Amino acid sequence: MIYKCDENQREELLNFLYKEPSINLFAIGDIETYGFDHFNLDVWAYVDSKDTISGVLVRYKNNVMPIHGKEFEGIDTFIPLIQSLTPVHISGSEDAIAQYEEEFENYEKEESYLAECKELEIESPLLQQVLPLSKEDIDSYLNCLREAGMENLPSAEEVADELERNLNAIQVIKDDTGKIVSTGRIAVETKLSAMIIAVGTIESYRKQGYATAVVAALVNDCIRNNKTACLFYSNPDAGRMYQHLGFKDTQKWIMLKNND
Repeated sequence: MIYKCDENQREELLNFLYKEPSINLFAIGDIETYGFDHFNLDVWAYVDSKDTISGVLVRYKNNVMPIHGKEFEGIDTFIPLIQSLTPVHISGSEDAIAQYEEEFENYEKEESYLAECKELEIESPLLQQVLPLSKEDIDSYLNCLREAGMENLPSAEEVADELERNLNAIQVIKDDTGKIVSTGRIAVETKLSAMIIAVGTIESYRKQGYATAVVAALVNDCIRNNKTACLFYSNPDAGRMYQHLGFKDTQKWIMLKNND
């Protein structure tokens, strides 16, 4: 049986999702941030023959996340629901998404690794150069993202709002002229985990240890708040850098992307 969730199911739903707090970080973060009445968010739960939740489907804007294990008995219920939502992205763990690939064969598949860090294994010698982003440097921060080759940039207003919520959410390194040349940020947080994204360095400043220092600063912030630092990567060179810091691979994260 499938049903759409509301506040009455919050506790049971989060208990299910917190069984794997890192892989379900986005889903947990969406629910804890927006609740069940926000127009951008819908959550469905599948209750199995034992009358317990065995699967969850989350829609955030045009993206959906099916959350369940292998050989999910509610797959024939989730597939038509996802099709009716016509999502741009279908994403989740490798075990879950493998059950949808055949039905969404026109979607392009992208793979990355989810890694997590609970303790830094090394300290970056450049750590003292890392600073939290100030509102006065938002334009320089956005220019750094552009020069580092990142897409789908936030607006200046969105960055300012994020700094209002968490002054340490975005960490940067500046060169001698005050230009921001490397950065990273915490995007989503729950009571147990935090997701690091948008780690990047302007090309002419790469291979100097800046990204390592930025990530180390963000991990330290997570540790101070008793949270596990998480991130996704697909580039093997980036993966080696993260592993050197103390990140451990957990499982693959798969995204099916509709390019139509």
